[in-house]
Amino acid sequence: MLNFALVGCGSMAHWHAQQLQKIPNVKVVALVDTAANHLRSFREQYFPSAVEFTSFERLLEHPPGRLDAVVLVTPHALHYPQARAALERDLHVLVEKPMVTESKHAFDLWQTVKRTGKLLGITFQAPYTPAYLRLAEQRDTGQLGRIQVFSGWLAQGWMKATTRTWRQDQHQAGGGQMYDAAAHLFNALLWLVNEPVDEVACFYDNCHTPVDINGVAIVRFRGGAIASVAVGGNCPAFRTEIQIQTDSLLIVTDQYGGKLEVTDRDGRPVPPPPLPLTSDPAAGTPHANFVKAILGTEPLRVPVRYGVLLSVLMDGLYESGATGKIAKVAQVPRDI
Repeated sequence: MLNFALVGCGSMAHWHAQQLQKIPNVKVVALVDTAANHLRSFREQYFPSAVEFTSFERLLEHPPGRLDAVVLVTPHALHYPQARAALERDLHVLVEKPMVTESKHAFDLWQTVKRTGKLLGITFQAPYTPAYLRLAEQRDTGQLGRIQVFSGWLAQGWMKATTRTWRQDQHQAGGGQMYDAAAHLFNALLWLVNEPVDEVACFYDNCHTPVDINGVAIVRFRGGAIASVAVGGNCPAFRTEIQIQTDSLLIVTDQYGGKLEVTDRDGRPVPPPPLPLTSDPAAGTPHANFVKAILGTEPLRVPVRYGVLLSVLMDGLYESGATGKIAKVAQVPRDI
């Protein structure tokens, strides 16, 4: 049995709690939130036997018996200090996206993971789905061909939904819609191409708010692939899609891995991969993969590497948006 602490009991924590409840060899023994009344009701709803903490530091100092891992569902700017402190206490970490809001913190977490030998996973959804696992397998065996052009877009009512919340506070969130919901889109790009970015260009519009709401990004990868990403945060409806052009296929999917349509070089549809047969109710989730990675039965799908790649990409995008010029992206070590 693995003992977990869930840190942050806000709106997204409900989804995390529901996924953790499905994994039989995980017990949530501690909950952390600064709002005591909310913490109590959350505990009663999901994990009645868990110990309540109103301070993350208090949890680390006085854990309820053995603790194996923490799940961080806190404002973005807290991810780095909390993840680092947990790793230093010999705990595995599963963190909400984005991993951090500054690339220097991303590099430091990478070094901390290497030094401590603990796992750090990031809760992007798409890389755990059958669609993305099939695409990664085809990429690695050469069946996908060479990725040439990646085009992605996301539209939703993010501005209205996040008004008067920490997500529109630059210091807590690190950015706006591009760094929040659109992080799924950028991670899909990075995860599927699976190589560093060299340079970017970006325009964004705050729509009279403290953070970016709408944005357009152009990306060039080290291997030559190019990408365009459009992000709309002031839209009355939700829609997202990704199109990938290789030298042999046209692939249509989305940032959550919810669909997969493939057309071959002759214009014929390629049948989708069969869904894996499993009785595991948590299969295909970050939580199930994280637990299996701790137990050594499968690799971590979104390790610290992708947190670093996303962080340097976002630094470049915001630099370009602020200066109006093409920005060079910080180079990452080859062993990331």
